[in-house]
Parts: sequence; structure tokens; C-alpha cells
Amino acid sequence: MSISSGVLNNPQDGIVIQLIHPFIDDTLVGTLTLYPNNNYIQKQVENSLKKEVALILIQSIIITFFVSLIVHRWLTRPIQKLTDSFTTINPSIPKTMQMLLVKQVAKNEIGKLTKGINSLMHELHLTISNERSLCEKTQELERKFRLVFEQASAGICLLDEKNTITTFNPAFLQYFSVAGQTDLASLHFPTLLNNVDKLEELLLSIRADKNRPQVTLDIECRIGNKSLWLHCLFAKLNEQRSNKRSSEQGNLVEVIIHDVTERAEREFQTRFEADHDPLTHLLNRRSGDKKLDNALLYCLENQKSLVLMMIDLDKFKPVNGTYGHEAGDKVLVATAKRLKAHFNLATDLCIRWGGDEFIAARQLTTFDQELMLEQANKILVDIAQPIYISNDTHCQVGASIGIVAPKDGKVLHKLMVKADDMMYQVKASGRGQVAFYQKPS
Repeated sequence: MSISSGVLNNPQDGIVIQLIHPFIDDTLVGTLTLYPNNNYIQKQVENSLKKEVALILIQSIIITFFVSLIVHRWLTRPIQKLTDSFTTINPSIPKTMQMLLVKQVAKNEIGKLTKGINSLMHELHLTISNERSLCEKTQELERKFRLVFEQASAGICLLDEKNTITTFNPAFLQYFSVAGQTDLASLHFPTLLNNVDKLEELLLSIRADKNRPQVTLDIECRIGNKSLWLHCLFAKLNEQRSNKRSSEQGNLVEVIIHDVTERAEREFQTRFEADHDPLTHLLNRRSGDKKLDNALLYCLENQKSLVLMMIDLDKFKPVNGTYGHEAGDKVLVATAKRLKAHFNLATDLCIRWGGDEFIAARQLTTFDQELMLEQANKILVDIAQPIYISNDTHCQVGASIGIVAPKDGKVLHKLMVKADDMMYQVKASGRGQVAFYQKPS
């Protein structure tokens, strides 16, 4: 007999189960009716449900606990230690940038992260230490260079590509400050000195010529009421000496200035004494001869005329004999002053040739004998004026002049011999006159 499943059509009814004969197929033996105890079933279900829920809850708690332990041990605690290690690091203090120590994480991702951070920290520590050391050295060098720059006796300034002053030291300010003016920045440098166009051309050539890194130049300038001689060194700052910022500004030029006024005045005085007669301050014979030769060459090359006057004083020896050599010196000095008054010393020459003999030379575009004669006669009149050798004593001298014109020759020595001959002819014929050289007929 077999029992098939029953069907419960109504909860109030029982479950009817048909009983089939176990040996004879399809033979119904009978029916079995079961009436369910719903309250009992409901209670059993509730009890089972409670047990299942409690079991699941306990399992969840246990799993959560162990997961928490694992997470705390292998994740949270290492991260916390890593975080705590980071809090001790101060990038501004290289000593705090030590290795991060996190245990038991050598083989996982946090360990790899820690190793990577440690490597980065190590390199960063070295970099910061090197940068700090370099910065300290740079600051020390900058301090020293600033000390040199500010306390240097030489004036120093930098010029931009427009030759405008960008920076300068106190010595430079001291050279060029006028009436309390202290703002020299942004000024055009060449305007501070003479020969603006020459300086502009010089600075342009320094920047353009790679084989001309620096140039020295002695410049005379007037600042306020002072006349100075300045020795200037102009140096182009190339890429090895300038940084990117200055390269972007253009080619900077460094100017170093020394006041050489005293040296220049000594040199000028030395040259003057070497080239001039110490008594009359006219050119002496040695330098005069050289300048005459140059002047004659210049006139021949430029189709100009060089006129020579040989001037010898008349009645000079009696002055020496009567009043003494000191009086004679005063006569020579006065004569030299009167002679210079008739010539343009920028182009003409006045020379004390020796004793009471003088030579004057004029460079003329065209030679006019009448004008030259007129000038020579004015010189004679001027020289013949009384010369006071003391408050109540005066003397009087005259002069004889021999003149040669450009047509009389092209060799200086021969021209001077001809002028000298004419001067002595004047003396022989009565003195106090002017004679031009005439070719023998």
C-alpha cells in the first residue's frame, strides 16, 4: 500500500490521503484523513525561526569579530601607524624626514606603499638637504658679493639692452649724484657722460661682437661743478654669467668705473711738462718739431696751406743785461701770452724754439698774403707794448718776423731754414718788420 500526498482544500478540513494497494496497481484500499494542529505547527515554526535567527546572528557576530580582528591587524593598525608616522614629518625640517617604520607589512600592499614612501622620503630628504646646503652656500656667496658690491670703491652698474641703468652700487651713486639726486635707476647711461653717440656706438659693438667681451675707455665728463676723468670697463654678461631672467631681459652690460682724475691730471701734467716749455707754457722745440711735421703732412694730404712764422725778439738781450734774467723771463712770458692771443690753439701752433725765438704756424684753407701780413703786423704791435717787470718799472721789446708760404716748399726743414733766413734779413734791414720768402729770380 502506498500513500500519496494529500490536499488541504480548507484549513478547517482534514488532509485526505488516498491509500493505494501496494501490490495491485490502481486499487484503492481506503482513505486517511489528517487534521493539522495549527497552533502547534505555528509554535514550532516560530521556535525554529528563532533558533535560525539566533544562529545566524551568532555566526554574523563571530564572523564580524574575526573580520574586525583581521582588518585591524592587517589594515587599520598599519594605516594608523603610517598616519602617526606622517604627523611627525615637517618638510621644513629635514631631520624629521626619517624612514617610516611599520612592522609586519613587508609583503603586502601597505608594505609596498611604505617602502615606496620611504624611498621617496629618502630621496626627498637628500634633495632638500642638498638644496638647503646649496641655498646656504648661495646666500653666503650672495652676502659676500653684496658686501663687495656695496662697499667697492669702484662704481658698478648694470645696463639693459636699451642702455638704461637697472641697478648700481653706492660708489656709482657717489660719482654721479648731483645736488642730492639719488634716483639714477631707469636713467639712460650714456647721457651721464660726454660723447653720447660714441658711447651708444661702443655699447652696440660690444653686444654685437662675440670676440669683444669687454672694452676699457677713459672718459672725461663734467658732473655738476666737478670735472672728472673716469676709467670705464664695459663687459658683456654672457650666458655663463647671467641667469635666464636676465637673458630674457636682453644682453646686459656691466660697467665698472674708477675715478682716475688724479692719475689723469698727473699724466696730463707730465705730458704737458714733456711737451711744453716750463717758462712760457708754449710747445717746446722737440714736441713742436713733431707737431709741425704732422701739420705739414696733414695740409699736404688735405690740400690746405701751412704758413710758418719765425719770430725773434728785438732788444731782448739789453733787458737781461739791465734788469736781470728774472726780468727777461717776465718778458718771455708776456710775449708768449700776447702771441697765443693771435692764434687758435686748437688748430694753430705756437712754439718756443729757443732763447727769444718763437715759431707760429697756421693751417689755412686758402692762403692770403695780405691777411697774413696784416696779422703779422698786429703781432708786432702787440709785442712792442710795454711790459711791466715791477710796479714802477717797465721795458719794451720788438720782434722781427720771417714768413714762408706753402708754395715755398714741402719739406719742413727747408721751410724753416727759409723762414729763419727771412727773419735775419729783417733784423739786418732795421728790425721790427715782416718779410715773406721770395724765390731767387
